[in-house]
Amino acid sequence: MINLTVPPFVRHRLSTLVPWGISLGGLLGAIALQIYAPGGLRATTPTAVEPEDEPTAVQLQLLKTMPTFGFENLLADWTWLNFLQYFGDEANRKRFGYELNENYFDAITALDPRWLDIYVFLSTAVSFYQGNPETAIQFMERGTTALFPGQPPEAWLIWRLKAIDQLLLAGDTPGAIQSLEMAANWAENTTYQDFAPQFRQAAQTLKENPDNPLVRINAWLSVYSQVTDQRVQERALQELLKLGVKPQVGADGQTTFVIPPGLE
Repeated sequence: MINLTVPPFVRHRLSTLVPWGISLGGLLGAIALQIYAPGGLRATTPTAVEPEDEPTAVQLQLLKTMPTFGFENLLADWTWLNFLQYFGDEANRKRFGYELNENYFDAITALDPRWLDIYVFLSTAVSFYQGNPETAIQFMERGTTALFPGQPPEAWLIWRLKAIDQLLLAGDTPGAIQSLEMAANWAENTTYQDFAPQFRQAAQTLKENPDNPLVRINAWLSVYSQVTDQRVQERALQELLKLGVKPQVGADGQTTFVIPPGLE
C-alpha cells in the first residue's frame, strides 16, 4: 500500500515571477489540467508556426545568439513571463495551438540552463502539450550538463524528470535506466539522499524486466501526487487502474493505493 503524502516542491524563483496574483500552485494545476485531461496527448497542434507567431519565433531564435552582456538570467526570466502570456491566451491557443512552446523553452534553457525549476514546466509544455518528448529531453540535457550534484541539493530532479519522460512518453527504457541511476548519484550526500536507493531500485527493476509495470506505477503515482485538480488526478488514476492498482479512500478522506499482488 502506498500513501500519497508528497510535500510540494518549493519553486521560489518562479513564484517571484508570477506578478498577476496567480499562485504558482494554481498555475501548475491549470497547466496539468490540460496536459493530463482524458484522451492522452493532443493531436490538434499545427505542424507549422502560424503567420502571427512568426515574428515571435524569430525573436526567440535571436535571443539564443544575441549578446547578453551578463544578463542571461534576466533575459530568461523575461522570456518566461512572455511564455506565461502566450500560454495563458486561451482563445488563440485553442485556435492556433501551442507550437511556440518549444521555441520559448529552447531560448530559456539556452540562456539559463542552470534554472532547475523551469524543467518541470518544460516537460509539461513540450512533452505533453506538443507531444514531443524527444525535444524536451534534448533541452533537459542542457541542464544535466550545466548543473552539478548537490548544486543545488535538488539538482537530481532534472534526471528524474528526464527518466519519466523517457519511460512514459519516449519509450526509451535504456535511457530511463541511465537517468534513474544518475538521479540516485546526484541525490547522494544531500538532504534528499533517502531517494537514492529508490531510484537505484527502479533502475535495477527495469534492467531485469523492462516491461515490469511497477516502475510505471510509481511514475504515474508521482503524476497523481503532484496535482490537486480532480480531473487531472482522474487522468493519472485511469492509468493506474489499467496497471491493476486499487485506490482506497480512508475515513479521513486520504487516498491510498494498493499494488497488485506479486508486484510489491
